[in-house]
Amino acid sequence: MMFTGRGKQLTIFIGETDQYHHKALYTAIIEMLRREGCSGATAIRGVAGFGASSVIHTAAILRLSMDLPIIITLVDRPDRVERLIKPLRELAPHALIIAQDVEVMQCGVPLKDGLPEVKVSEVMRREVATVRPDSPITQVIDLLLDKDFTAVPVVDAQGRVVGMVSDSDLLTRGGMNVALSLKRATDPGFVRELHEALENPNRKVSEVMTRQVVTTRPEALLGQAARLMVDRHLKRLPVVDQEGKLVGILGRLDVLNTIAAVHLPEWHPGAHPVGEQVTVAEVMTREVPTVHESATVEEIFELLVSSLHKRVVVVDDQRHVVGIIADSDLISRVSRESWRSVVELLRARIPIARISGEARAHLQKLRAKSVSELMTRQVITVHERMPVASALALSAERRVKRLPVVDNEGRLLGIVGRTAMMRALLAHSELAEE
Repeated sequence: MMFTGRGKQLTIFIGETDQYHHKALYTAIIEMLRREGCSGATAIRGVAGFGASSVIHTAAILRLSMDLPIIITLVDRPDRVERLIKPLRELAPHALIIAQDVEVMQCGVPLKDGLPEVKVSEVMRREVATVRPDSPITQVIDLLLDKDFTAVPVVDAQGRVVGMVSDSDLLTRGGMNVALSLKRATDPGFVRELHEALENPNRKVSEVMTRQVVTTRPEALLGQAARLMVDRHLKRLPVVDQEGKLVGILGRLDVLNTIAAVHLPEWHPGAHPVGEQVTVAEVMTREVPTVHESATVEEIFELLVSSLHKRVVVVDDQRHVVGIIADSDLISRVSRESWRSVVELLRARIPIARISGEARAHLQKLRAKSVSELMTRQVITVHERMPVASALALSAERRVKRLPVVDNEGRLLGIVGRTAMMRALLAHSELAEE
């Protein structure tokens, strides 16, 4: 179930006795490639050869101690290979490194539920940030602000999972008035002000956490865990042993990175899919909050507060995508004195006609800004015929949660999110197996 796509092959030639920090160089290179999320790499020990020194090396019985050639090869996405060149040069400054364009015709990775047939233990993160039931909620907020996730396990003194606390728990039960995505766009001083405005900053985690925790086991298949996450609308899944003790965490991004390891996001309209695949056109939402590039600030705010997508797509006269504006963009691109008013608008999700006088005054100042000053110009889009697996791989690679969908001419057709694509991928795989 792999798609043909453009890739790049990287080949590194080194010697068997080459070292890096008292470790075999080929081992250090393989470990680095794995850390960087490469889909795979192979180290081959040569039987004979010579390099720039013109010294012939052979595996003959009397020459086993000689420095035999080692060839490391990998095939991956072009952009990932390009990023590997710099760390490879640092690891092996005297190696011969060559790269060439290839077309991937078939992938031999066994799949289950649309995902590589691997266990959760092979994908999960073993170093897990946790809090205790008696921890103050301000500690959770500070922890989540510093990380790329929005939920953290709660464990007791024996390491057993007794709850989960997420940003939604903090918003609904913890007295937090601003979503983490908006807080991350501000500065520490503003965050402290928001903490001081909490109804009860000394409240404990046990008072706001979710107690009915959905968990998985290390030996479970990744596809089973992914299906559980989609069905229960979860982004993080604690991994526990037989005694309920925490041994790892599986995040949605970990699942997406695994998809990205076997699917090429550089899909192109000329690629030939292997087998029947679900495309983004089949799962996208056609009702997209859009504004013209000449829109007013009021129009942008009205759409942001009324849309579940938390972003507005900017189009030109022909509906070509020229930019995108997320709620966090407004925070990062206006003056600090306007932050509180912008937060009030986005937090309350009320029509502009009902906002406070202070917020209205700051909005008046924002009218001088154009859409082009607020939007992000480099928009990651997907073609309507792109398979959802490739779109998910692109989403993981670029760290983008929602992707505008365009036609051959780049005109906006819809928008698609990770949850809808994951659900479609798993559902299609289930039907294919019946």
